[in-house]
Amino acid sequence: MTVLASVDDYLPDAGALDRALLPLGFVLAFCAQHGLLSQTFLQHRGEQLSSVRLQEGPVTALFAVHGGTLYASDFSPRGLQFLQNYLPRLPQDFAELFGEDCYGIKDDWSNYQRLANVMIRHLLGQPRRPSLWSSIKSKLGGLWR
Repeated sequence: MTVLASVDDYLPDAGALDRALLPLGFVLAFCAQHGLLSQTFLQHRGEQLSSVRLQEGPVTALFAVHGGTLYASDFSPRGLQFLQNYLPRLPQDFAELFGEDCYGIKDDWSNYQRLANVMIRHLLGQPRRPSLWSSIKSKLGGLWR
């Protein structure tokens, strides 16, 4: 099985296992929330996925139960593509978002949401800014009403 990332990758910086679970635990929850997991993963982790869908308990619980390792086979083709592009950037985003003591944050859904807001831009791309022409057309259209 191809390993994409492991809690061990974050342990030296985090200093403790529960703290090292945070970045990848948040990523796995994000993948669950956005339909990026494989059918096999969904079948094996149904009970824990219910907690993720309902945003109950610690965010990292699914990742911890899964053994602290993300495998290529855990993800759909779209999920795998997203992770291959995003995982190299995760440590930087995590540190920038949560600050110097990023591994000391609470394992809760409000912190998850902060990182999810960053990850969604990587999944879907940056929102498009309206072009000058469409802005002018919109304003002119409003004048004719």
